Amino acid sequence: MTEKAQHEISSWGYEHPSVKGPNALMFFTWDLSKTIENAFKNATEDTLDYYLAEAQKSIDELLQKYIDIEADPETFDGQSIILRLEPNEDSKTPLIALQTSPHLEDRIIKMQARVRPGHG
Repeated sequence: MTEKAQHEISSWGYEHPSVKGPNALMFFTWDLSKTIENAFKNATEDTLDYYLAEAQKSIDELLQKYIDIEADPETFDGQSIILRLEPNEDSKTPLIALQTSPHLEDRIIKMQARVRPGHG
């Protein structure tokens, strides 16, 4: 099996047995990053709008998976992430921005503060 095929087959956080409860958000952020990376891997400056729409569908599906498996209802139920393109002052290529619902954003920030390397 090629390295590329192994990368594409690699598991998702929502498939992990420990995805429930406090661990769910860590797995979700990992899956979110992977989803965005996969969605834009073939994008060019001219096709960003198309890939943005496809990425949004993938993110909506990912969030719904976490809701469906009841990974952490208090964190995910009723939340949203919206992608948009924003101007980039340093380049003509726009930046991809995530607009996260306030509750989910707050949970992500708190989780990142807890797992920051070197901080107990």
